[in-house]
Amino acid sequence: MLNIECLVTGYLEENCYIVSIGEKTLIVDPGDDEETILDFIKENKLDVIGILITHHHFDHVGALKRMQSEFPVAKLIDYKNNGDISLPPFIFKIIETNGHTMDSVSFYFDEYDVIFTGDFVFKGTIGNYKEDAEDEMIKSLKVFKYIPKEVSVYPGHGAPTTVGDELENNPFLKGI
Repeated sequence: MLNIECLVTGYLEENCYIVSIGEKTLIVDPGDDEETILDFIKENKLDVIGILITHHHFDHVGALKRMQSEFPVAKLIDYKNNGDISLPPFIFKIIETNGHTMDSVSFYFDEYDVIFTGDFVFKGTIGNYKEDAEDEMIKSLKVFKYIPKEVSVYPGHGAPTTVGDELENNPFLKGI
């Protein structure tokens, strides 16, 4: 069973996710509150095997260097990786979701109907983007609409949602 804990970090209230199956653990977007993240991992006796980065804005990677120092065997996974990733017991897909940044990716755990979108899609909106990245954002949104509606969306800020709710209610996804 996939367990997901959200730790809200820093003054921008970034969602850092601790994703585990048993004690094997992935950190998704280690924001800028190192001690909160480390305390949670140590208190729960978790074994960090991977660190996933949706994009490299400071509020999503503020604790990255410390996490790499504390967990040197953890594999760093970001936009430089692509396709299907296997970090047993985890299997997930990396989906390019450029627009908010040109290094944005989402991590899709299709076996569990879960996607981590970083600042690409939020509940009711999308991440900001520069005018010259509009085509990339639209291309990414078109990919998003093909993800099954029952998939839970865990964004980089704010509350979780589902693909279905966003396709129905998010004004940026209407007509895509």
